[in-house]
Amino acid sequence: MHRRSFLAATAGTAAVGLAGCTSFLEASIPSELEDVDADRQLPVPTLGDGDVPVTVYEDLGCPHCQEFQADVFPTLESDYIEPGEIEYRHRDFVVMASESSAARANAARAVQAATQTDDDPNGRFFEYKRTVMRDDIGSADELAAAAEDVGVDPSTVTEALEDDTYYPTLVADWEHGEAEGVEATPTVFVDGEPVDDSQDGESVVAAIEDALGR
Repeated sequence: MHRRSFLAATAGTAAVGLAGCTSFLEASIPSELEDVDADRQLPVPTLGDGDVPVTVYEDLGCPHCQEFQADVFPTLESDYIEPGEIEYRHRDFVVMASESSAARANAARAVQAATQTDDDPNGRFFEYKRTVMRDDIGSADELAAAAEDVGVDPSTVTEALEDDTYYPTLVADWEHGEAEGVEATPTVFVDGEPVDDSQDGESVVAAIEDALGR
């Protein structure tokens, strides 16, 4: 399903709003992440090996990001990631769209760390992220239980939540996004250029098609 069929398939989908999830009028780093040393601990979760990089900044508690995950990502996965046309990169941009936004991102990185290998630095990150966003999981107990569903000991997530283990990774992603001018989630960059309306699947697909020269 490329651009034309995607547009037809999503024609009846409700719009997801114009501003995205932001912290007040302009995104500012949440208090949970202030004064944390941005020493990256984990690699950027990446899917595909295409020539066109597509970077998506998300807050796992942001309803607009959840809609992007449900409505747009499946098309990107089937039509561009799996055929090897794009390299899809996830970056956390925690704007505290929900009270548990930082916890959700921290938990997802704990799953990544527990399951990654030299050959697969993502581990089960994307599977866990999909579950958390689909089911809007936010409590510590729910986040721990969801880890078991992807083969991770729940205590791994519990300990990460208690110790804020992966906050440095979240801060490093925040600083990367801030340097690129990110102010809302989701924000999508295609081949280094921001998509004007990142919440609109049609706009994202059109940008990819243009980058692919079609």
